[in-house]
Amino acid sequence: MSDRFVRLSFALALAIGAAACSKNSNPADPSATMATTTSGTEGLTASIAAPRPLAPANNIQIRNADQPVTLVVRNAVSTKSGVTYTFEVATDSAFAAKVQTKDAVAEGTKQTTVRLDALAPATGYYWHARATSSGTTGVFGPAYGFTVGPAITINPPVPIAPLTGARTSRRPVLRVANATRTGPAGAITYRFEIAPASSFSSIVAVGTNAEGINETGFVPAADLPVDTTFYWRATAIDAANGVTSAPSQVQSFTTSQPSAASLIADQLGVALWPGPQPPGSPGHAALGHTWNVDYLTSFDGVRFLSPRLEVLQTFDLLDRGFDPQGAIDWMKSNGYPTAAVYYPAVLAIGFRYEYLALVNAAWDLVLRAGA
Repeated sequence: MSDRFVRLSFALALAIGAAACSKNSNPADPSATMATTTSGTEGLTASIAAPRPLAPANNIQIRNADQPVTLVVRNAVSTKSGVTYTFEVATDSAFAAKVQTKDAVAEGTKQTTVRLDALAPATGYYWHARATSSGTTGVFGPAYGFTVGPAITINPPVPIAPLTGARTSRRPVLRVANATRTGPAGAITYRFEIAPASSFSSIVAVGTNAEGINETGFVPAADLPVDTTFYWRATAIDAANGVTSAPSQVQSFTTSQPSAASLIADQLGVALWPGPQPPGSPGHAALGHTWNVDYLTSFDGVRFLSPRLEVLQTFDLLDRGFDPQGAIDWMKSNGYPTAAVYYPAVLAIGFRYEYLALVNAAWDLVLRAGA
């Protein structure tokens, strides 16, 4: 075969390839690199362009919680059907340190996607893709970069109260110790759920509160049915990073008929027992006189809303069966401040501005006349 014939044959192949490229190239991507090769005995030349990356966007940061990452390319322009794709992911832009390769990915309609395996968090990555068709392997398209954010773990919050078996008011204060966490977590909120069954298939009360100091609480917005057992749990949520803890251990409580003290606390708009719940059931003491909610002025000129919470709590303990000194001691040992002093000789409990006095088997609230 003469040199002249070889040169003419090569020129003809290039001309056919150029024509195919001109006919099938994407006008939106005039810079796409083409690869050509002769396809066996058919005598036809296959041409294929480099696919273009679409997603993730270049240099984007992806939350670790949003893994696995899906790569998307715009399909390569090819003169042959049966196109497959190769995706490479590396930690360097030269792709010397490849961490994943996805080969023989079937072409999709207009776009082709592949889901990666989980990548190491807190790491930057580069990716690119190329197409193959009928023995022709194209060149890799442009490399895009992305970063997987740090790993964040949030442990379940720990229930504080009410614990399983407790009897509560119809609006109990649910409390959990704040969840421990690892990694750079964002702001944490807590979702509380109350249900009539431990499966939580039906939820009767739910609320989300921002994290408090050391612990976080929730009070239902409406009364729960009386003499009913309920189950509750809480979940810690870092919405910014898409991380949620497992639910806390499920606890149960049984609602009781509201006590006299809790009804007055509702009028005052305060929780009767925001912390530890006292034992016992109401029904052991009676209210006397002057327990109506009103503003009073003390002997030393201080205007205050009566009855004060400290006094209500003391009466509630008496109503639960505590003796006066036992009620004072329980409050002090459970974190409820009180200045109460019991005077057994006169059956009275003294507070800063008032007395509780046992008169005719009922506890009267009496404003102090002096220091």
